[in-house]
Amino acid sequence: MNLLPHMVSASDLQRDSARIISLAMSGDDPVFVVKNNRPQAAVINLRRLKYLIDKTTDWETRDALEAIRIGEKELKQGKLKSTTDFSEFLND
Repeated sequence: MNLLPHMVSASDLQRDSARIISLAMSGDDPVFVVKNNRPQAAVINLRRLKYLIDKTTDWETRDALEAIRIGEKELKQGKLKSTTDFSEFLND
């Protein structure tokens, strides 16, 4: 990843979108679109987007499996109780 991000103005994106898309496609770094000196959006190549989505899915799956593992362990240790009546947990 570059130390300095690629930044373009919103008007540059309108005028020269082909160049900006090419810039985003040429590497893994996003191209940030700024308007009034504030970042508004990012242009990122699809390969990198797919990688980020896959990584996020992997992390979410690992977290879910870890939560299940902890829950099963605590159930075996008697730290959890089983119920079908959830009204006792509601504070109305």
